[in-house]
Amino acid sequence: MTDNAATSQKQIFPVGGRTSLSVCCASSLSGIQVCTSQLNRVIDYPVRDMTITVEAGMRIDHLNEIVSAEGQRLPVDVPQSNRATLGGIIATNTSGPKRFSYGTIRDYVIGTSAVDGSGNLFKSGGRVVKNVAGYDLKKMLVGSLGSLAIISQVSLNLRPKPETLSMVWFTFDSYQKIDRALEALTTSGTRPTAIEYCNSKAAKQIAAESRFELPCENDVICISYEGSNNEVHWQTNKIIEEWKEFSPLSAQIVDSDHATRLYNAFVEYQTSSDDPVTLKAVVLPSQMLEFVEAATELNIAVQAHAADGIVFGHLPDSASSLEDVKHILNRLKKEPSLQTGYLTIYQCESEWAEALPLFCSSPPGWSIMREMKNAFDPHQLLNSRRFAELVET
Repeated sequence: MTDNAATSQKQIFPVGGRTSLSVCCASSLSGIQVCTSQLNRVIDYPVRDMTITVEAGMRIDHLNEIVSAEGQRLPVDVPQSNRATLGGIIATNTSGPKRFSYGTIRDYVIGTSAVDGSGNLFKSGGRVVKNVAGYDLKKMLVGSLGSLAIISQVSLNLRPKPETLSMVWFTFDSYQKIDRALEALTTSGTRPTAIEYCNSKAAKQIAAESRFELPCENDVICISYEGSNNEVHWQTNKIIEEWKEFSPLSAQIVDSDHATRLYNAFVEYQTSSDDPVTLKAVVLPSQMLEFVEAATELNIAVQAHAADGIVFGHLPDSASSLEDVKHILNRLKKEPSLQTGYLTIYQCESEWAEALPLFCSSPPGWSIMREMKNAFDPHQLLNSRRFAELVET
């Protein structure tokens, strides 16, 4: 297939659940589509080792169903998990609020099998946690957007499934109070699972999606806790007590089924918008509020993983033209917080994809990424639109 594609100069596009085709500004799938959704078998599941090996086309919900029956889970948040495939979330490096406490998919991949752009099958890692033999090629496939290889099989490390989930929804009337409260978490007696920020515009949408009445007229910090019933109950009340000195406008505990729906609304929000463009910024956590303040002034609906400095912004409906979008991008690119971070187009209308750069500024290690692309895919066959010439100069 790769020889034919090279001869005809056609692109090869790996696709799974088709949930992320617009992620990172993909303009079209004109070429050869390689669908992995039928690669969905369990290869090996030694339950006591808390590892599992499956084919890369397995849906995330199916994977979670299998391991949940044994009191285990893959603690990575995945939007549209009923459709998303394991290979797809590795290729897009999908994560969510729990990345604060559990990390991302790269922390759970212990082995892969894949096919590179020359049609060569290669393996990295294995089926055991402490396999350190050979080069760690499996980690390079995480976030590669299908531009280095097509993943066929994955071995994962798993974690115990917690007993319960509870969340505390705080509202504040100033960025200064939020900043002080977040800083105080470093000395808190609690251990949050996730720390999410959203401005009022995003909060209203998230609360509506969760079907739970919550105050949304001000900026929100929502903190999640997982564990046994006793420890979660203690921590939710403890954080309310600790944060009284920062004068939140409100503090509401959300538990049981309401907490699950609210948490899922946070997970889905980064990809659920119908707005024409979604931005993703990565900044220092200490500069997160500085960036979201600038984005809010531009009427952008903002959600952020507050302790990780990862910000998602859905552009307003008023940004109805390509010129409007470019104007907003140019405004945000001038923000001082991006001097140590970067801004990307996470999703956009397909007809705008060619005109908008994936990276509005070069991310760290860009030259190394290019060398890796050339090594894994010398003929530039695999999803090259998502990699080459995507930086605005």
